[in-house]
Amino acid sequence: MLLRLIFAIFLSFNLFASEGDFAVVEGVIPISMADVEKELGKKDVYIFDANTKEERIKYGYLKGSIFINTPEWVSLLPSNKDAKIIFYCLNRMCYASSDAALKAQKLGYTNVRVMLDGIESWILSARPIEKGGIKPLVKSHDINSWHEGNEISSFKDELHKNLRFGNLPACRDCHGASGIINDLANDKDNVNANCTSCHKEVKAEFSGSVHDKFTNPREKSPSCSDCHNVHDKQQLTSLAVKKLSDVKCGSCHEKEQKHYHETFHGKAMVLAKDGESKKIAACFDCHGAHNIHKPKDEKSTLYGETRIKTCEKCHEGANDNFSDFIAHADHTDKENFPLLYWAYVFMTGLVISVFAFFGLHTFLWSMKLIYMSIKYKDEWRAAKEKMHNDKVNIKRFSTLHRIQHFFVASSFLGLSFSGLPQKFYTAPWAQTMIDLMGGIVMATKIHHFSAFIMIAVFLSHIAEVVYNSWTKRDAIRDNNGKLSFKLFLAKLFGPDSLMPRMQDLRDVVAHFKWFIGKGERPKFDRFTYWEKFDYIAVFWGMFIIGFSGLVLWFPVEFTKILPGFMLNLATLVHSDEALLATGFIFAVHFFNTHFRADRFPMDMVIFSGELTEEELKHDRPEWYARLKASGKLDELKNESNSFAKYFYFARVVGFLMLFTGLIFLFLIIYAFADMLIG
Repeated sequence: MLLRLIFAIFLSFNLFASEGDFAVVEGVIPISMADVEKELGKKDVYIFDANTKEERIKYGYLKGSIFINTPEWVSLLPSNKDAKIIFYCLNRMCYASSDAALKAQKLGYTNVRVMLDGIESWILSARPIEKGGIKPLVKSHDINSWHEGNEISSFKDELHKNLRFGNLPACRDCHGASGIINDLANDKDNVNANCTSCHKEVKAEFSGSVHDKFTNPREKSPSCSDCHNVHDKQQLTSLAVKKLSDVKCGSCHEKEQKHYHETFHGKAMVLAKDGESKKIAACFDCHGAHNIHKPKDEKSTLYGETRIKTCEKCHEGANDNFSDFIAHADHTDKENFPLLYWAYVFMTGLVISVFAFFGLHTFLWSMKLIYMSIKYKDEWRAAKEKMHNDKVNIKRFSTLHRIQHFFVASSFLGLSFSGLPQKFYTAPWAQTMIDLMGGIVMATKIHHFSAFIMIAVFLSHIAEVVYNSWTKRDAIRDNNGKLSFKLFLAKLFGPDSLMPRMQDLRDVVAHFKWFIGKGERPKFDRFTYWEKFDYIAVFWGMFIIGFSGLVLWFPVEFTKILPGFMLNLATLVHSDEALLATGFIFAVHFFNTHFRADRFPMDMVIFSGELTEEELKHDRPEWYARLKASGKLDELKNESNSFAKYFYFARVVGFLMLFTGLIFLFLIIYAFADMLIG
């Protein structure tokens, strides 16, 4: 329920933020439905349907409209550049028609319009539509009887079947006479020669490229049909072409594809829906399509200043540093990428060491508490009842701290929800989570919104620390009224501070001895060593995750002052530190605060801000003694129990957060298990 509420808030935030962009795209000339109705059936007026195949079948289409959601849709345009061309798609939130209209304008068509309301509004206005799916616009020659029983699955050529203008190739144009069909079909030179006999502009681009067999002789040099589907019964739409290209390129360039998938572009390509993939940089966006050359070749799209222009196609304002980002960097390659390699070694070592220490810590502590609850069953139950039934409450957290914790926890769940499927993009559950969020674009917006909330809370805490330090500066003045550095250090590392000190190290040793029955349980003060670790980890995490996340969020701006490889470094540390944070919070932190046998099922102190006097005596005897000796204990007492009316609501919210976190922990473990088994 809580996740649905948070998701609804994120969705509404996205909709309101984008509301003004739905109707008009710059450069597009709109046309009303009434005017379109007048144009239907007129000579030199062409209606183009930019919906998906599924939408065209479901909603129907305007009479005489031409389906253009295919990779070669430009071939469907009329030869007359002055003809009236009208595009439409689903509704005002659909950009496919506007994108196609802009493309047509760039090709020189002078009379281009877009019916922004789309087929949905057309239907709602009771105007007539046609149905019947997608039919070939040109009658093709039926040769099924001739090839009956052949292994070829379909004789409908998806690249050519919808040609409305120009010459539609016949079978013999590609295969030749019947006696030599197989030889011609399997000879790559002949395949390429056949294709380029019509596609002369492609021949000019392809000649001399790395895939051209004559300039780069290789056994695996691809033919046109290796990259472009022919005789494929799968409907190939322009929305899916990038995802298909990722598969096609990866079939030969496996290593490069693997490292591409480790970048945001690659993960998004794997997880994106067909409609979203067109906004993601695919292989051909950077390397070119038919004109692929080695980066050191002057004709390459990745050579020198051209590389910057290639980046600018998607990232406006891209600079020389930005273009130095290495899309296929291998962080395990010490020789070629030493900085990434050592960052990887450090982050891996950090993750392993933290989980090794706290994994042992959690195991020993849980076993000790279970042992105590069984051996001293009556005393255990009596002590828990005494702490629970105590009517005197001691204030531990302020209202501000409770609010900050709630928003940190909520934003952390939002970051985990949107980030985990990108971290484990190959996991079986990753696509389902992305679909629940409405796609990779929405997942990214949820991630950014959650990050904004967390950064805001962190900055509010910094402001609070600065404010409190300034208002209480008299506590570090000496007898002469001057600020004393010695008193400042005493205050900074005192028992009321969250900064670590030597006593914490002694408490760690004593606690482990108590775990194994070799000593007494340590007497903790106001903050325990594991609480201080949590607190300091937030500052470390905000620096590592927060800064690297901002670099990835605003790459063009940051590369104005940082070298391009910092984008690679940011990608690596952001991912690994996020894994450390999520795993630690959902496993170790949840145990320390809620799932210990003496706290199970939940410690409510972070919601109420108070703990009972008996709890204080038992868990933090050193703090209790100091408060009592200083006379401050009475100032913190609250016998009214004002939190009682919010108790059940807070408990429900708390359990929903805990349950959500445990689901995420299970998914992390499942993903690692799947990788090991796979």
